[in-house]
Amino acid sequence: MLDIQSSEISVDEEGDWYNDGAAISREDIVRFFLENVREMQDGGYLIVWGECRCEVDVADTPFVVSRVDLIGDEGGGRGRILLKLKHLPEPVPRDPETLVSAANHVLYCRIHDMRVRARLSRPAYYQLAQWIDEDPGTGGFSLRVGGRRFPIRMEEP
Repeated sequence: MLDIQSSEISVDEEGDWYNDGAAISREDIVRFFLENVREMQDGGYLIVWGECRCEVDVADTPFVVSRVDLIGDEGGGRGRILLKLKHLPEPVPRDPETLVSAANHVLYCRIHDMRVRARLSRPAYYQLAQWIDEDPGTGGFSLRVGGRRFPIRMEEP
């Protein structure tokens, strides 16, 4: 069993990274952390690199969606959501059914082969809102993508 080292590394609700309270300004270091962060079963986070395991104090999730675009066939095909994650250069495609709404009305989705959760920032939430409709029958909401509707599930507390 490998030892888990404690650290002074933290991530705030907006996805900004800190070391001992000071902002980490080097994007290459933040990208390295994001590429190597893992969510544990208890909801905590570790940076895993080789034999090293380092705890990270995360306020919500280390991944924050800064932009949302919809891609796909508008004629009834299978559409996808293209997410731009804060601090990462490459967008991440996601299937629409991965969206969930938390009790605080914040939208989340699973990324990186469903290993970790990402929170939509307020601007990304508003971008996505243009494709969200209320279902008058259920009072729930669904996302219109590629000519289909995907219900947005409520996350269990």
